[in-house]
Amino acid sequence: MKDPIDKINKKATPNLKELLKSDAPYIVEDGKVNLEKLKGLLAGETTEKEDDRFYFNWAGKDKVFQAIQAPAYSTLVPQKNKSIGWDETENLMIVGENLETLKLLLKPYFGKVKVIYVDPPYNTGNDFIYKDNFSLPLKEYFERTGQKDGNGSRMTTNSEANGRFHSDWLNFMFTRLFLARNLLTDDGIIYISIDDKEVHHLRMLMDEVFGEDNFLTMFLWKSRQTTDSRKDTHTSTDHEYIISYCKNISNFSAKGSPIDVTKYSNPDNDPRGDWASIDLSVQATKDQRPNQFYDIVDPNTGNKYPANPNRVWSKSRAVVEQMIKEKRILFPESGNGRPREKKFIADLKSGITGFSSWLDSTKVGYTTNGTRELSELFEGRIFDFPKPTSLLKTIFNQSLGKDDLIMDFFAGSGSTGHAVAQLNKEDGGNRKFILVQIPEPTDEISEAFRAGYKSISDVCIERLKRVSKKVENSLKFKVFSLSSSNFNLKDEFELAENKDLGELKNTYLKELGLYVDQPTVIAANTLDIVYEIILKNGFSLNSKIDELKLGSNNFYKVTDAENELEIHVSLDSKIEDVSVEVIRTTEYKGKTFVFYDNALTDSQKINLNTFVKLQVI
Repeated sequence: MKDPIDKINKKATPNLKELLKSDAPYIVEDGKVNLEKLKGLLAGETTEKEDDRFYFNWAGKDKVFQAIQAPAYSTLVPQKNKSIGWDETENLMIVGENLETLKLLLKPYFGKVKVIYVDPPYNTGNDFIYKDNFSLPLKEYFERTGQKDGNGSRMTTNSEANGRFHSDWLNFMFTRLFLARNLLTDDGIIYISIDDKEVHHLRMLMDEVFGEDNFLTMFLWKSRQTTDSRKDTHTSTDHEYIISYCKNISNFSAKGSPIDVTKYSNPDNDPRGDWASIDLSVQATKDQRPNQFYDIVDPNTGNKYPANPNRVWSKSRAVVEQMIKEKRILFPESGNGRPREKKFIADLKSGITGFSSWLDSTKVGYTTNGTRELSELFEGRIFDFPKPTSLLKTIFNQSLGKDDLIMDFFAGSGSTGHAVAQLNKEDGGNRKFILVQIPEPTDEISEAFRAGYKSISDVCIERLKRVSKKVENSLKFKVFSLSSSNFNLKDEFELAENKDLGELKNTYLKELGLYVDQPTVIAANTLDIVYEIILKNGFSLNSKIDELKLGSNNFYKVTDAENELEIHVSLDSKIEDVSVEVIRTTEYKGKTFVFYDNALTDSQKINLNTFVKLQVI
């Protein structure tokens, strides 16, 4: 054979060397990190003892990269019956645990997401936060990744009584944010909603993951209209934060806000156009800006206007004297008052000013607006405290182009998807979204549960459907669900040190129904297997899948135009020689083909492997 035949990749493993290579490719040689070059990168840096430097540490931090690199053996299964316009959309709604899902999406969507917005658990003591434990026995591992146990979904909360209350939350967030960063484009940005409980920890965590130089700003949002004070302190927390970090701040630029020109007019018919009267002084002392501390003299009246020792003039004496000649300084009619600048619209360098980190709630809405918006859509209070779409649209508009991709892996009720649909309707854009939401059970006494929505992901899907039907009339999306692999994984797992590992492994695999002689599990659906194959080969979930016949056998031709990938998959139990001959033609030379290993004879494998890229399951 020309080359060894590739075995189909049955796991998705984030490769830290590859991630490092993307940022510093010159230190990776022949697939390995050159430690000497890495040391060279750090040359000139002061080497200090661990105890002498500043660092952020918490319980379990030493295990986070173990969690990040742990393979994902799951897959994403298409749910066409829950989708709208499957063949007409690139919007994705994924039901499943987000760390596992991020690992599966890392290869096909690496560097493709322009904006990430997440509204994660705020760590109130009742939020769903579980420990990412990758030393679990196989059966429990599959129960976790599939979110299935004897009672439905496996969920745990992070109680304040837990001795590692903050640490568990930090471990939970670090792993997901680390992977999420690698999905962003070079000019991408992430927005994270948070409140006072963990905002300080999140800032430090984001400094580690994204780099403190890539911190953009921390938006302040007054989330509540009412300000009921606490009895003991007579204070009220009525705000939340939205922390923003860039992938690379040197590549990012917000759109800014239009300058308000309504205050500009031309009451004196000045030929230079509309103007506004603005303050001619700035907050500074005469010691700080001595050349801006002087008297301004009205040439018509001789009145003097001295600078204030703590508020000097905004411009030097020479500049102001020139402005007086050009009649750009407005003097008070009486000796009282202060000179002001006559600012013309024509003098503005652009019609844009900086986007404020203070979000005006009269424009972006309050939490009550989000609740009311969703209640009107569902005709009842189904979900508590969703973010208003007006808030999300405001921040998305700063960084999201008309054709960009946005991701939300704490999707909740689907506010992000709703906001994207509204933006597209307003300006004719083609923005796409990827939403991820674990099937966290709704409370059995909640209105959502009584209405038939057994999980938050059910609420999210239904919201998207109602948005499509009642509001936008054009929103389409594909639904996938995280599930255990379709492949027989009996040779993939190495269990932790224990007695008789072989017997223990067999026991778990038999219980899971995976211990079979066939390469895929008994109940595997053909199309589900195709999606697992393409996902682990780095194909987008929006790849085009066509059925065709080559020779005597059935094939799926999968094309990912964006990533320029193509693959042919046959899941027939036996491949005929006539099919091999059809494949061994110029049209298919060098292309990738996937078969069951036992569907090919040895001679067929030799013939194909010298002509195409052959993978077997």
